[in-house]
Amino acid sequence: MQVQLLITWFSELLKELACKSERRLILLSGCESWAHTLLASIHKINQSLIASQQLNNNDEGVSQCLIYGDSTVFTANVNYQRYRDILGSEADFIVFADSKFNLDALAALSGTLKAGGLFFVVMPPLDKQYIQSLCIRRFYDLVNNSSCHSVINECNDTLPNMLRKNVKQLSNRTSKQQVILPLGCKTVEQYNAVEAIVKVVTGHRKRPLVLTADRGRGKSSALAIASAKLLKENQSRVFKIIVTAPVVASLSIFFRQLAHMLPNAEKQGNSFVLGKASVSFSPIDQLIIKQYGVSLVIIDEAAGIPVHILEQLLGYYHRMVFSSTIHGYEGAGRGFTINFKKILKRICPQSASMQLYQPIRWRQGDPLERLVFDSCLLKTELPKLILPTMQVKSVQEPKFLLLTNLKFRRYTANELVNDERLLADIFAVLITAHYQTKPSDLQLMLDNSQVEVVCLELSDESNTQINSQLQNKVVAVALVMHEGKGFGVDDEDVEAIKNAKRRLRNHFLPQSLLSHCGDQHAFNFHYLRIMRIAVHPEVQQQGIGLRLIFELKKMAKEQAVDFIGASFGVNHLLLKFWLKSKHSLLRIGFSKDKASGEHSALVICGLTDEAKNKQFFLNKQFYRSFDYLLLDEYQSLNSKLVRLIYSINNTLEQDELSVADIDNIMAYARGERQYSDCVYSLYLWFKHELLKSHTDQSMKQSLVLVARLLQKQKATEVCNEYELSGKKTLNLHIKNYIISRLSLN
Repeated sequence: MQVQLLITWFSELLKELACKSERRLILLSGCESWAHTLLASIHKINQSLIASQQLNNNDEGVSQCLIYGDSTVFTANVNYQRYRDILGSEADFIVFADSKFNLDALAALSGTLKAGGLFFVVMPPLDKQYIQSLCIRRFYDLVNNSSCHSVINECNDTLPNMLRKNVKQLSNRTSKQQVILPLGCKTVEQYNAVEAIVKVVTGHRKRPLVLTADRGRGKSSALAIASAKLLKENQSRVFKIIVTAPVVASLSIFFRQLAHMLPNAEKQGNSFVLGKASVSFSPIDQLIIKQYGVSLVIIDEAAGIPVHILEQLLGYYHRMVFSSTIHGYEGAGRGFTINFKKILKRICPQSASMQLYQPIRWRQGDPLERLVFDSCLLKTELPKLILPTMQVKSVQEPKFLLLTNLKFRRYTANELVNDERLLADIFAVLITAHYQTKPSDLQLMLDNSQVEVVCLELSDESNTQINSQLQNKVVAVALVMHEGKGFGVDDEDVEAIKNAKRRLRNHFLPQSLLSHCGDQHAFNFHYLRIMRIAVHPEVQQQGIGLRLIFELKKMAKEQAVDFIGASFGVNHLLLKFWLKSKHSLLRIGFSKDKASGEHSALVICGLTDEAKNKQFFLNKQFYRSFDYLLLDEYQSLNSKLVRLIYSINNTLEQDELSVADIDNIMAYARGERQYSDCVYSLYLWFKHELLKSHTDQSMKQSLVLVARLLQKQKATEVCNEYELSGKKTLNLHIKNYIISRLSLN
């Protein structure tokens, strides 16, 4: 390829991109040394490549090029694991040279590329990887078939035809007089968002705002501009704004914009103080533990936080802004939008919502953004489910689907990659129901040989009255992974895991049973782990998820699987679901997830006689230590969850209640003896009570006793949690509960 021709081609391309305010991707197919030589021949790109190495010296202002991957030729300046930390920066060029083709990183880094920039993806000659990775094949086809992006092959001298129009014409057409907006806002939408955020503080209480947008729309800057405006207006009085996010690194744009807007503020770490007013960061779990007296709580990237945690915060704080990326590069937020808005409508019916559409950092319809959305299926819209059998009395009622109208289907990766509509429908269900679905989940579906994709679909018979070409037939989806025996684990691996010298990918269940539950023979069994399970939002709460697990068990038995199981961030609603499907609880993790504030849970269900015996034994072991751990690692568990865990304990014999115990309980209930004198008898009695049937009202009342008797929380803590006026009222609540239960039994 002639160097001068290449230089001219790139020069014209960069001029066009600058005039159009858009970004493009170029896939370099060949060896890395060839790709490096090619880019080094372009003066402007080569300067960026050289300057980019100084990023490693923490001089962020020097580099205009981000380099990511495990290449030995292109020296990376982006940490391989912590690529999300770079999201607050901007680049003129990006070089992506990663043999593992980390789709999460590719998508995330694309959000840092400025208008007029180029994203280079370096790949080996595709004859080596084309068949091995279906994900790469699909990505290559999307790039190759695009009129905006291109593939340059080492073995081909032809330059792609990416130049579309005369640059002067483009320059004349795109030059527009910019409208100057207040507060330095870039778009009218952004200014309206700032005003809406301010109104949360100045307007009525309990009217939170949900602000959503795709990347590059100025959402985080709007939060910072509004915060700065509020601080300036309230600096003469005590005024406190708390901002939080799943990780503090995702607030880099917010804090940078805040520093720009408040040059005279005193900065201490992630805190800005102006007079008596302040903005400071707090981790999400601290917001729950410490109920701050604040003027405003801002939660950025709220889709990264489980909805029930956000619901809990709504009960603590009365002026809140929830901000989230809809089609995020780190995880889709559409499921958050759907689920959380339902809760807001119930708790805060006068809440407001706003979405930003107009990009600030690049033009509307930017080719790179479209490619990332298409290749990662982030913007896949879920069609409405057209059901053949419905019983709906009014438009407000949910659609009702007969389970007999469903059929179970398994799909191979080849089937999915060759049917883009089916792949999109399946991924749309996952995105909508699981708000933390990532691009890597798509990669997992297509490239991991241990993974299977299974669905419940509308049966063929039910489709006869509907044009199947217009209908989405996918009702529920599960991603499952085969683990353990027969999947590439040898004795050396097992020994290394025992000695804490190795962690294996794709073997979560047996590894957890060995390392955490002490099961020395865990790898002697074949497991089917349910990684994701999702039901179309229009037909949830109808037993469809349980039906899918039932079908999965049938499939697993045919495949000679010993155990089916799952791990998830635990709350009482999720655990209830898994218990209904005959799974047993084997473990709760000791530490909370930093993003969700939840402990993880491990559940399994044995499918053979030997596996069922092991399931019972491991469940029994869990309960043997639960009482003790409840006063240590599990102190912060939600009382509803603790109550549920105790209520399903059928593995251990309870300590018998003596006549003296009964006398103590009755004496306390009649007010004849003090709480502390009778507390152990109350403790024994209450554990028996939890195994009995309860009305909804008695279950609710029992939570106070769970917190006080089982979790040993202080009286003041229990009174604060359950809005009791004091210790006297607390004791009266316990006595009334005892009397009501003893009169029932």
